[in-house]
Amino acid sequence: MSHELKRIFITGANGFIGSHLTRRLVLEGYKVAIIIRENSDSSRIKDILSDIEIFNVDLRDNIRLSEAIEKFKPDVILHLVTYYAVEHTPEEIGVMLDTNVKGIINILEAAKEHKVPYFINTSTCAVYEDVGKKLSETDDIKPQNLYALSKLQAEEACIFYAENYGLKIITLRLFPPYGPADNERRLLQYVIKCLLNGESPNLTTGKQKWDFVYVDDIADAFVCAMHSLPQIENHEIFNIGTGDAISIYDIVIKLKEITGSHAELKWGALPHRKNEVWLNSAEIDKSTKRLGWHPKTDIDDGLFQTVSWLKKKWQ
Repeated sequence: MSHELKRIFITGANGFIGSHLTRRLVLEGYKVAIIIRENSDSSRIKDILSDIEIFNVDLRDNIRLSEAIEKFKPDVILHLVTYYAVEHTPEEIGVMLDTNVKGIINILEAAKEHKVPYFINTSTCAVYEDVGKKLSETDDIKPQNLYALSKLQAEEACIFYAENYGLKIITLRLFPPYGPADNERRLLQYVIKCLLNGESPNLTTGKQKWDFVYVDDIADAFVCAMHSLPQIENHEIFNIGTGDAISIYDIVIKLKEITGSHAELKWGALPHRKNEVWLNSAEIDKSTKRLGWHPKTDIDDGLFQTVSWLKKKWQ
């Protein structure tokens, strides 16, 4: 364990990636505090709730958030709360901006006020322009949806607080995550659920090629980033992907084999989105060299573990 960073404050600990990361940090002996809104679902972390300090705070409540930071006195804040929508509806705009933009400014302000030196922000590969090649951290930015625009504004807030108030901040731009306990509306969860139930999933052509990253590898990236924070100047961005894009077609075929399903695959039953991403694949040289991180889980193993977890949950 790093000597400098023992007390860790996490937002989004009850989410998909946050739950895996929080469990890992607890198991590694860190002192962990989380914020969770009252009545929100904490089932993903119910086995470790007794091992962590819990503050019932909404990220949008800057006063209570500041009080929680002051009380816990963290060495580092890991910010994973997000409001995600690939295609937003008008009624989602307010909550998305409140959570993704105002929320991070509230917590950065609290970090500044209570002299928390280190901060890790979670962003998305959807901030990049889809240019049909591997993406590096210096490539052109062109948010692919409103969600990505809000995450880009969050990155700008990090730059502002790092440059003006001396916080050391790392932003991790995540490529498509997958694994046990993912949100059920995500593509792979939907396909697996259909196949396990013997139902035919409705699919697009499957020609899109995406860089899927297993959730344990993402948790590992956060830990590597934490240990790298003291060496950061102001604010640094790192891609977290595998560098190996796989077509949706190939991944669905793999899932059919793993589940042993005989269900028909309805290719072309769904139209492609207006803002369809045809290729996302990460250039990860910077993350490998600077963070000492590299993905360890190959796609076959990751898919097998995801299906196994879902089988246990649903059967």
